[in-house]
Amino acid sequence: MVGYWSIKYGTYGVENTMDDVLVHSASPEEDKRGADVSLTLDSRLQKKAYELISDFTGSAVVLNAKTGEILALASSPSFNANALEEDWEQINSQEGVFYSNAYQNPVVPGSVFKLVTSKAILEAGIDDEEVLDEGRLVINGQTIRNYGGTAHGMMSFEEGFIKSSNVYFMDRALEMGGQALKEAADSFLIGQDIPLDFATLTSSFQLGDYEDNVVAATAFGQGETLITPLHMAMIAQSIAGDGEMLKPYLIWSVVNAKGKTTREGKTEVLTKTMEKDIARRIRDVMTKAGESYGLETVGDGYEIAAKTGTAERGDGYNNAWLVTFAPADDPQYVIVLNHLKTKEIGKSLAPIAEELYEMLFEK
Repeated sequence: MVGYWSIKYGTYGVENTMDDVLVHSASPEEDKRGADVSLTLDSRLQKKAYELISDFTGSAVVLNAKTGEILALASSPSFNANALEEDWEQINSQEGVFYSNAYQNPVVPGSVFKLVTSKAILEAGIDDEEVLDEGRLVINGQTIRNYGGTAHGMMSFEEGFIKSSNVYFMDRALEMGGQALKEAADSFLIGQDIPLDFATLTSSFQLGDYEDNVVAATAFGQGETLITPLHMAMIAQSIAGDGEMLKPYLIWSVVNAKGKTTREGKTEVLTKTMEKDIARRIRDVMTKAGESYGLETVGDGYEIAAKTGTAERGDGYNNAWLVTFAPADDPQYVIVLNHLKTKEIGKSLAPIAEELYEMLFEK
C-alpha cells in the first residue's frame, strides 16, 4: 500500500498518490522538508491479513463499519519495496504484482452479488412467494444450474439466500425484470467510477439487451459484472449501516514541516443505497447464513453476518469470496476476502475472517 519512490522506477502506491506533499511543502515560505502523511491502516492488522493470504492470489479488506476508515487493504502477490532495485527482475516476473487485487482488479463476484439482487427482490415486494428449485432452469435454450447441481425444493427468500440457490435468484430476477436489477446495481454505484482519497475504484455491470438468460445469470453474479473486494466491502458496510454507504478513506492526516495539520480524513456518506428496513432484512439473513456456514462467534460471543460466493471463471477454476461484518447485531467492522483462480469455495475463507475478527475484538 505504501509503495515506493525510485529514481529508476518512478513512484507507486501512496508514495505516488501523495508525492506532491511528501516531496516538499506547498508554500515557498515553509521549510522544504516534505509533509508527514499518516494512514488509517492498522499496521498489525495489515501485516496479519497479508500473512493469512500470502499463500494464494487474492486479497483482504477490513473497514471500520461506523466511520469508513480502511484498516487493512492487503493483496497477494506483493513485494518488498525496500529491495526494489536489487530484486526488480524477480519482482516484475510475478503476474499481477503491481496491480492490487483488493481495489484495482475487478473480477467476477459470483454469489456475493446476491446481496445486490436481494435488495431488488425486497424492494419489489416479491420475497413472500416461494420458488420451486429443481436444481436448474432452462432459459432461452440455455441450462443454468445451481452450484453443484443441487435441487433444494420449495424455497422462501430466507432459504434461497442461506442455501445460495441460483435458481431462486434467477426466478426472482426474471419475475421483477432486468430494469429492477439494474436499478439495484446503480444504487450501489456498480458500473460507475468512485474517486477515493488514494485511488479511483472501477467496476462494470452489463445486461446487454436484457435477454432473460443474461438477466438470470447476472442475478447470481455470473453475468457481465466485475467488481473489486473494496467495492464489495462498501456494499456490505451500507447493509450494516442501515442503508448509508460511507466513503472509504485511507489518508488519516497530512502534517506539514511546521507541524500544522493541512488535511484530515473524515467520515462521509457517499450515497443512500436502501431504506433501513430493507438493510435490516438483509442483515438478518446474512446473520443466519453466517451460522449455516459454521462461522464461529468472535470476541464476546459476537455473531458474524456473511455471504459466500464461488464464481466460476470459465477456465476450470473459481474465484472464492467471503463478505462479512460483525457483530451481526451492531456491526463495527467489515471484512471481505477473495481467493482467485482456485478450486476452493467461498466458505474456505472463513478461518481467515475469524482470525482477523479475533484480532480486532481483542483491543
